Amino acid sequence: MSDRPAIPTPRQPAADSDIAFVGGGFRTTTFLSSAPGLLRRRIRVYERGTTVGPGGFARYRITTTSIGSRFFKHLDPSGPFASLARSRALADVVHAEQPVAMERLATALTALGGTLADALGPEGVRLGSAVVAVHADSRQRRVVLQLSDGSTESARHVVLATGRTERPHPELARWRSKVLASGTVISVGHRQDVKDRLLAAAGRPVVVAGCSHSAMSALQTLLDVRAELRSEHPGAPLPALRVVRRGPARLMYDSADLARLGQVPGRERPFDPVADVCPATGIVYRDSGLRHQSRALYCALWAGEVPGAALVDAPVLADAADGFDEAALIVQALGYHGRAPDIHVDGVPARPGDSPARLLADDDGALLLSGTAHPLLSVLRVEPTPLDRRDDTAYASDLYERLASRLDRLVAPVAEVGA
Repeated sequence: MSDRPAIPTPRQPAADSDIAFVGGGFRTTTFLSSAPGLLRRRIRVYERGTTVGPGGFARYRITTTSIGSRFFKHLDPSGPFASLARSRALADVVHAEQPVAMERLATALTALGGTLADALGPEGVRLGSAVVAVHADSRQRRVVLQLSDGSTESARHVVLATGRTERPHPELARWRSKVLASGTVISVGHRQDVKDRLLAAAGRPVVVAGCSHSAMSALQTLLDVRAELRSEHPGAPLPALRVVRRGPARLMYDSADLARLGQVPGRERPFDPVADVCPATGIVYRDSGLRHQSRALYCALWAGEVPGAALVDAPVLADAADGFDEAALIVQALGYHGRAPDIHVDGVPARPGDSPARLLADDDGALLLSGTAHPLLSVLRVEPTPLDRRDDTAYASDLYERLASRLDRLVAPVAEVGA
């Protein structure tokens, strides 16, 4: 037996954070304010913008598609969030039982985000930081985050909360030079550009491709802009507006009975009492159906009650090719994809950020790779609702609670790790 002392095994440097959130918008802010106990960990939020909280909501001049109170239904006003009880901006939305202007929601989220940032401290927030890749190392039990400036930081666990984006739709590739995403059209920052394009159309039509909430928001924006131009440029030729729908829309009803009474053939998809009713609430099309102002605008459009606007049926977009050819501008409102960095697992690329595949997660938020939950990576409602769950309002209703419980188990506070 050797008398020489054992050579100590090199210790891995401590991770920069216990839990890193990639994205500091609505999802991260409302999730952490629903689980203040997680703040016992070293939390770090990477936000590519300049403020924690509002995310992209601050850019939109539209009305929300859900009632205001739903956005903060998980808020736990205790611990570091107790002071929010005095926030007028937050109360303005928390107690709203109707849709609210997006700027009101953004103001409330800014107040919430400011409180969260104060609780996390200067080391807990990285503003202007875009994460371009995450490298999960199962053996070392840590994740390295690669930032756009080339620097890297590490975490014991990473939660992807990067939001959604509109990708160029392949069926509109032929007209790409005159396509704008619906998110651009409803953006405050692009308002003047949209006005200029409508004026330059010189009477040629503008076509909205899609019949979703995004499509109705874009249509309402175009109607508002056209009204402004009519006032500012009397006599100027202004475009007619057309909305291309690929099939009858889904309309939200509060119950199956109301759906049966309210269905209008041709206007909307026929009601299926088995597939279309949420098992938890009895509401029809709660997650995916048009509701509130979008519903009202669509119904008026279908009935021919929106001056200068018309609905066009095209089961596939190619059926509307002549209209797209004629259009001065095409607004794409055909759905969203999750925005995510490149993902590497144990040195092997697992999913590129531009992958056409959806970023899948288990019911507790664990990232699914090849059907297997990864212990170091989570996803916080990045992708739209899966097609097989889209009419189920119960989907993800307990995600925040499940994810918080999972993180609580997997990532113990540092003091407990060393005990």
